[in-house]
Amino acid sequence: MTSVGSGRHASIPDAERLVAAVLERSTGKHSSIHGESHWQRVAAAGLALLPETLGADPALVFLFALFHDSMRLNDSHDPLHGPRGAALARELRGGAFDIGDTATELLALACDEHTNGGVSSDPTVGVCWDADRLNLWRVGIRPDPRFLSTEAARSGERILWARDLQREHFAWEKLYRRFGIR
Repeated sequence: MTSVGSGRHASIPDAERLVAAVLERSTGKHSSIHGESHWQRVAAAGLALLPETLGADPALVFLFALFHDSMRLNDSHDPLHGPRGAALARELRGGAFDIGDTATELLALACDEHTNGGVSSDPTVGVCWDADRLNLWRVGIRPDPRFLSTEAARSGERILWARDLQREHFAWEKLYRRFGIR
């Protein structure tokens, strides 16, 4: 269990069931650019940023990685994919996972705004967006520190580390264990 801003605890009693539910409903899971392997790399990058970012909520970072691109319709212009991902999170909340209202709104904000190029002073949103942007290497783009929210992500060493992340494969089971989720 992870503490969230609403004073409640995030509960993901069955991460395997949650991942299966997202994959079942996802419109973008098979994309080679924005699909499931990207979500897993975003989770892995988020894990790397969490220890260096005080106040970031690990459960929300995991949920962001899972939902943020899950509802893409294509790999090019799809400005509403983030809000659709947030809507899927709201739909599954209370079944496959449970978080408070404040945490839900923070997750929705992270999903809704993740492609708009902004940075965030909120540690959780910052880790979410940075984890996604560190994965820009997958399309041949070196992440620009000006568009990274956290000190942990802006380091040249971390940016280069993220390039090598593209060669790795991550299994959900291993990721959610590393997040402390069953």
